[in-house]
Amino acid sequence: MLRAATVAAFNAWTLAIFAAVTLLGVVLGDMTSLVVAAALGIFAHVEFRGAALFRRFDPSAARLVGYNQLALGAAIVAYAAWQLYQSQHSSALAEASQTGDPATDAMLSNLTSTITIGLYGTVAAVGIIAPGLNAWYYFSRDKVVRRMVDRTPVWVIDALRAAA
Repeated sequence: MLRAATVAAFNAWTLAIFAAVTLLGVVLGDMTSLVVAAALGIFAHVEFRGAALFRRFDPSAARLVGYNQLALGAAIVAYAAWQLYQSQHSSALAEASQTGDPATDAMLSNLTSTITIGLYGTVAAVGIIAPGLNAWYYFSRDKVVRRMVDRTPVWVIDALRAAA
């Protein structure tokens, strides 16, 4: 349980740091960064709450943070898909890479498209794998916490909760 609490706390701090860094985009005028930072902040808050619940040996912790990780993964994949869509349907990047030579422009366009697909494809893959594995780990802790709470005398659980 304490290891799960540590994992949840690590994930929460990581998400909180990413939320803070993402807020820097707002300073540069990107209002999408505000939405992304708010979402990351919400995911971080739930992870912090889950870590606290794990420390109190609350069986609901595993499901809370497990579903939070699945939602985070879905949000990451949606973000990557949106960015891919935007990059394929935006003319701003194509206009910025105009050199005047049609062959060079075509090469730069293809290179930009390949890099963008690779970048956001990797983001989507990481968004599936990392939160998916975290969710699997958290859901596997549900039975462990329930078994521990069911088989341990109440006074021991109370003492452990007081110590945490």
